Amino acid sequence: MTEAIAPVVPSLDEKLPELFVEDATKDPALMGPPSYTPKEESKVRLKMDLILLPVLCLMNLCSFLDKANIGNANTAGLSKSLHLTTAQYNLLLTIFYVVYTIMQWEFMLLKYFPPKYFLTFIVTFWGLTSCLQGITTSYGGLMACRVVIAALEAGGGPAIAFYFTMIYPRKDFGFRWAVFQATSCIANAFAGAMAYGLVQAKTSLEPWKLVYIVESAPTFLSAILLFIFLPSAPDKCIFLNKRENEIARERIERDIRIDEHKGFRWPHFKKAVVDPWVWWIALIHFFGGAAFNSLGVFLTAIIKEMGYTSINAQGLSAPPYILAFILAVTTAYYSDKLSIRGYFIAIANLIGAVGYIVIAFAGPTGARYFATYITVIGVYVGQPLMFSWCAANASSDSKRAVSLVIFLMTGQCGSILGSNVYNDPPRYHKGNGVCAGGLFADCVLCITGVAYLKWRNHKKDLKYGKPDPDAQIIPTEDGTDHPAFRYVL
Repeated sequence: MTEAIAPVVPSLDEKLPELFVEDATKDPALMGPPSYTPKEESKVRLKMDLILLPVLCLMNLCSFLDKANIGNANTAGLSKSLHLTTAQYNLLLTIFYVVYTIMQWEFMLLKYFPPKYFLTFIVTFWGLTSCLQGITTSYGGLMACRVVIAALEAGGGPAIAFYFTMIYPRKDFGFRWAVFQATSCIANAFAGAMAYGLVQAKTSLEPWKLVYIVESAPTFLSAILLFIFLPSAPDKCIFLNKRENEIARERIERDIRIDEHKGFRWPHFKKAVVDPWVWWIALIHFFGGAAFNSLGVFLTAIIKEMGYTSINAQGLSAPPYILAFILAVTTAYYSDKLSIRGYFIAIANLIGAVGYIVIAFAGPTGARYFATYITVIGVYVGQPLMFSWCAANASSDSKRAVSLVIFLMTGQCGSILGSNVYNDPPRYHKGNGVCAGGLFADCVLCITGVAYLKWRNHKKDLKYGKPDPDAQIIPTEDGTDHPAFRYVL
C-alpha cells in the first residue's frame, strides 16, 4: 500500500472543540481499527527513535554538562582561584535551583511557540552563558552566569517532558523518556572523564576555566540539530514522508492526546491542582530531587575526600555513571513492558539509600568507593521513572502540564535542600544522611502510592466496568477523567 491515507481528524495545529466531550463516539473515525499496519507503525517509531531521540538526548546531555560542571570546575581549582568561601560556593549552587524553580512555568510556552524555535533559542543562549563562565574573574560574574543559565534551562529539560507526550503515545513514552533522562548519567561520566583530561592539559588557561569553555561547546551543536530536526507536531517530521507523518499523527490521536494544541483548559487546571496524586508524586520527587541533583554536583568532592587527588577524583567519578546508564535503560524497558513504575522506583531508591549510608559510615576507602556505584545506580535508575509516572497519569495536556509544573518545582525545592546539606567534609554525614533518609521515605511513598492508584482504578472499575484497552480517551469538558482512563501503577 503506497498511497497516502486521508487524515482521520483535523491536524493537531487546529482547534478541536467538538471533541472535548465525554462521549468518545463523537469521533467514530478513531473507534475502528488503525488505518496503518503494525509493520508501518514500527517503521515510523524506529525512524523517530533513530533520529529524533538522539537529538533530544544530546540536548539533555548538554543541559547536565552546563548545569553540573561547576562541581568539576571547583575540583579543578575554581574556589581557590576566585577565593570563594564554602558559603559562597553553596550559594552559587543554591541560587541556580532557586531561579530554576521559579522559572519552571516557562516550559508551558510550548503551548504557544513552536518547539523548534523555542528550544533552539534557549539552548543557544544557555550554552553561550555557560561558556562565559570560563572567562569570569569574580564571584559576582559567576553568580550572574548561574542565574541566566538557570532561567534558560528551566524551559529546556522540563519542556522535553511535556514535548515527549505530544509526539509519543503513552505506551511508548516510559522507555524513551527513561533513555532521555538516563543521558544525565552519560553527561556526568563525560564531564568527569573530560575534566580528568583538561586538568592535566598544559595551556595558558587555568584548568577550571578550560572545563567551562570546552564542556560548553557541545551545546551549540545541540542547538543546530534541534533547529534542523525537531518537529513542532507529530505530523511535521522532515525525516518522515507524507504517509508516515499521517501515521505519526494518528498514533497520537488514538492515544490520550486529543486535546487543545494551544491554550489551557482551566477546569483541567483546577482538577490537577486538587488531585491528591499530583502532590503525592511531587513529594516523591522532592526527596528524589535532593539526592539526584546534589549527587551530580558533589560526587567528585565526596570521592576526593576519600583521599584521592583532584585529578583521580575526576576520573573515578565516571565509571559509576556508565553502569547506571546501562541499568537505567534496562530497568525502563521492563518497567514499560510490565507497565509498572512504583515498585521499580521503590527498589531503586532503597538501593540508593543503602549506598549513601555506606559512603558516610563505612571504614575502608574501597568499600566507600564501591558504594558510590550503588548510590549512583539507585538514584539514576529511579529518577527517570518518576518523570514518566507523573506524565503518564494525566488524562489531558492541560492536566499534564500543571502536574509537571508542580512535580518539577517540588523536585527543585529538593535540589535546594540537597545543595545546602553537603557542608561537613570529609565524611559529609549530614548530606549523605539527609539524602539516605529522603530515599527511604520515597520507598514508603512509592509503595503506598501504588496502593492508592490501585484503589482509584478499582473504584472506576466498579462504576464503569473494565475499560476497553482500545478505547479512545478524549478529555472531558469539566476536567474529570474519561471513564476508560486508568492510572499506571
